[in-house]
Amino acid sequence: MIDYGAGPAGDETEVTLFGPGYGEAIAVHLGEGAWLLVDSCLDPRSKEPASVSYLDQIGVGNEQVRSIVASHWHDDHVGGISRLAEKYSEAEFVISAALNDRESAAFFAAYSGQSGSRLSKGTKELFQVIRDRTAAFPAFHRNSILDETLNGRQVRVSALSPLPAAFCQFIAHMAEYRARHNGAINFAPELYPNTEAVALHIDFGDDAALLGADLEEHGNFGWSALVADRWSGSRRPATVYKVAHHGSETGDCSQIWSVMLQPRPVACLTPFINGRHRLPNPAKPEPKRADRLSLPVGIANTGAAR
Repeated sequence: MIDYGAGPAGDETEVTLFGPGYGEAIAVHLGEGAWLLVDSCLDPRSKEPASVSYLDQIGVGNEQVRSIVASHWHDDHVGGISRLAEKYSEAEFVISAALNDRESAAFFAAYSGQSGSRLSKGTKELFQVIRDRTAAFPAFHRNSILDETLNGRQVRVSALSPLPAAFCQFIAHMAEYRARHNGAINFAPELYPNTEAVALHIDFGDDAALLGADLEEHGNFGWSALVADRWSGSRRPATVYKVAHHGSETGDCSQIWSVMLQPRPVACLTPFINGRHRLPNPAKPEPKRADRLSLPVGIANTGAAR
């Protein structure tokens, strides 16, 4: 078992990123014992959600988790997320608005989850949470996920994506996909490029963090369009960046670094290792734009006392 040591003090903010090689999860201490959880992955030793293992060890009560955000439906981001939803039952459960539309609901109803696809288990688990929860709150560009006064500062968590154009494209794709697969659906379609994922901006009042999820670049629907949007581009520049899409070049956009981030931010990423599929790709090294920390196993933690 990993010894995480002591948790953050009430006047500290902290972003903890879990990346065991296949899987990604984030736990954010917003201040005064309030926590935000983004995605879920399993600890390869305990087989428990990594966020749960961490929060239990540092003594966080179930009622202290304010929100759980499922950024998208890929297995490596939602493994064990039904256990998070069950354990932290008082937390709001947030999903991409693209998964909350009637076309998506019709897809969920038809989806059987029988496929051996690498996406199927996580997809089925996420859909189970959506089905069993009284409410799943949609995240959409410019939506407020959380807004609280903590330690005398206004802390705001906002969804940067999916953009309206990405939302419309996804719904049309789902409708066409259902029409092609009349009746039961045995597997979830790939999201390529992934423009439906929920990227988050956390404004701590005097600092900020940018969590890039697996949002990919696309001129009309992805990072370029997001950064060009006046509202997104006016967010407080972040000093901490969870690099999008495991450091893949498909998730990179130069304007992220010049508009959304402070000079030389702390940038962390988790690898994706699944057979021959590996991210980041060592054959295509990323530009050195910041102090980066790659996680072959375990966690990265960045925090600052206030």
